[in-house]
Amino acid sequence: MSLKPGSGILLLSGLTAASLISAQTIRNQSLNGQYYFRHISLGTDANGNITDARSLLGVITFDGAGHYSFTGQQVTGNGAPAPQSGTALTYGVDPAGFVSLASPLRSGETINARYGAEAVVGSTTDSGGTAFDLFIAIPAPTSPPSLTSLTGGYWAATLEFPGASLANARSTLLNFTSAGTGTLATFTVSGHAANLSSGQPTSQQVSGATYAMASDGSAAVNFGTTSATALLSGSRTVYVSADGNILLGGSAGAHDLLIAVKAMTGVNGTTWDGRFWSAGLRHDATTAIGYAGTLKTVKGYGKLAWTRRLKILDVGNLDFTTVSAYSLNANGSGTSDFAQIALGAAGAAFVGANINANDPNGYEIYFGVQQAAVSGTGLWIDPQQVENPTSFSPTGNPICPGDFIRIHASGLPQTTQAATPPYPLSLAGVTVLINNQPAPIYLVTPATVDFLVPFSTQAPTATIAIQVGGQTSNLVTVPVAATAPGVLTLDQTGSGPGAIQHADYSTVTASHPATGGEVIQIYLTGLGAVSPTVADGAGSSTGTPSTTAEQPIVLIGGQPATVLYSGLTIYPGLYQINVTMPPVPPGATSMLPLAISTSSAFHDQADIPIQP
Repeated sequence: MSLKPGSGILLLSGLTAASLISAQTIRNQSLNGQYYFRHISLGTDANGNITDARSLLGVITFDGAGHYSFTGQQVTGNGAPAPQSGTALTYGVDPAGFVSLASPLRSGETINARYGAEAVVGSTTDSGGTAFDLFIAIPAPTSPPSLTSLTGGYWAATLEFPGASLANARSTLLNFTSAGTGTLATFTVSGHAANLSSGQPTSQQVSGATYAMASDGSAAVNFGTTSATALLSGSRTVYVSADGNILLGGSAGAHDLLIAVKAMTGVNGTTWDGRFWSAGLRHDATTAIGYAGTLKTVKGYGKLAWTRRLKILDVGNLDFTTVSAYSLNANGSGTSDFAQIALGAAGAAFVGANINANDPNGYEIYFGVQQAAVSGTGLWIDPQQVENPTSFSPTGNPICPGDFIRIHASGLPQTTQAATPPYPLSLAGVTVLINNQPAPIYLVTPATVDFLVPFSTQAPTATIAIQVGGQTSNLVTVPVAATAPGVLTLDQTGSGPGAIQHADYSTVTASHPATGGEVIQIYLTGLGAVSPTVADGAGSSTGTPSTTAEQPIVLIGGQPATVLYSGLTIYPGLYQINVTMPPVPPGATSMLPLAISTSSAFHDQADIPIQP
C-alpha cells in the first residue's frame, strides 16, 4: 500500500491547548502525618487459585521526609488476626503526585501509588511473582471522631474473599444513611457472589445495622449475623477520614475491603469533572489483576479516559488505555462498562464495583480521588499534564521512542508557531530536553509544546525540561515504554470514530463505512522503533518505508484483523497500519471498537464505522 497521506493526518494541525491548574508543589513533605489504611494482597498459583492471601488494617504514619511506620492487625490465609507493625519503611513522592511506597505486606515489593488530598491509592503493578493487591490510605482526624462523625449518606463498594478463596467471593455497591446516633437506616445492597445465583446480580435488604466509635478513631459497624447466603453481613472495622468524605475498612480477620464516599445530590453529567488517580483489584475464575492509573473526564461526551498500569496473571505488566462511557443519576450512582459506580465527596472521589450479568465470575473493586492540584511560576511544566495529543491518554501513560507528546507549561512565548518536516530542535525560541537531549518540536503555543520523543529514549523513565531565553524549567519524570499506541480520532478527543481511510484514501465514516474483507488504513502515534531508522524529527522515506520493529495486533470488534503493513508515514511521528477487515459479526451495530495491542501496551479508545 502507498504511504500517501490522507485526511486523517491533517488532524495534527487542529489540536488545541488546555488551561493550567493552580495550587502548590507536591513533594515528600506533602505526604505527612497519620493515615488509616487497608491493604489486601492475593497470592495465586498459575491457575488463578488464591494460595497466599494477606490483609492488613490499621494506622500508617508518614514523616514527610521519605519514611513511614505502621501498626495494625494482619491476617494471613485462614489464620487468626495478629498484631503487626513496621518502622523506617520508605516512600517517595514526585511533583505530579506519583508515590513509590515500600509494601507493608510483602517485603521487597514496591507499591505504585498516587497521592491525592482525599487518599493515597495504589497497587504493586511492577513487582514480580503472582501476588495482586490494592492499597488505600485516608488522612486521619486530628482527634478521635464521635458518633456524629458518621453522619449523612454514603455510597460504599465492597470486595470480599471469605475463606481466602474464590468459592464465596462477592462484590457489592450500597447506599446507607446515618443520623449520627449509632444506627443505620434500612438500605439495599446490590451485588453478586460466587455461591449465589451462579454469580448473577442480586440484591439484599439490610435492616438494623449499627455502629459504635472506638477510642482509636475506628467505628465497629455491624451488618448483622455473618451469613454465607448474604451479600453483606458480619462486622467491619471502618475508619472515617479527616474531612468525613471517605470511609475505609474491612474485617480484621478476613480478606475484604470496604471503601465509601460521602453521597451527593443534584448530580448530572457535568458534575464528574477533572483528573483523578485510581487503583483497583480484580479476580475471576482464571486470572487476577492489580492496577493503578489515571482517569480524566472527556467533557461533554459522557466518557472517561483511563490509563492504567496493569499487573496481570500469566501476562505480566501492561499499559492499558481505554475510553469508557458512563451515566450518573442525580444521587451520584450510575454505571460504566460492567461496573456499578458512585461519585461522591463533593465530586472529589468515586467508587466502583463489578456487578453485571455479562461478567458473573468477575469480582472487582476500584477507587479514585481527584489529583492534588499543582502550580508553578515562570517557566514551568505542569507534571500532571504530559499527554499524547492524539489519544489524549492522561498523565501516567508512558512515552515511547518516536512518540508525539504534549506538555502544558507557563512562561512560553505568547505566539503560536508550527514547524514543517523535518521538525527542528528549537522552535520559537523554545527547546525541549529529553534526558538532557534536544527533541524535535512540531508546535509551540502560549500554553503548550508538542514534540517528538527521540528514538534513543529508553525505558524505564525519562526526564523532560524546556528552555526559553537561557532559562530552564522544572524537571518532570515520566515512564518510558517500547510502544504507547494512540489512534487519531475524527473529533479530536481521543475517542469515537478513528482517523481511518479506505484504500482509495477516502475517510471511513458513518456514511461511508468499512466493510468486511476490505483493506483499510489506520493512522496513529506511538508505535516506537522503526527499520530502516530515521533521524529524529523526520518521516519515512517514500522509496524505502520504515516499518515498525514490532508488528502490532489489531482487533476490530474483538476479532483479529490481518495486518498487511505497519510503519512510519512520510510525516514525522505519524504511523500507519494497513489491515484487512475481518468479517462483520452477525448482529453488529454500525460501530465496532478498534484496539491496538503490542507486547507492552493495549490501546482501546477508538471505534470504526462498519456496514452491518
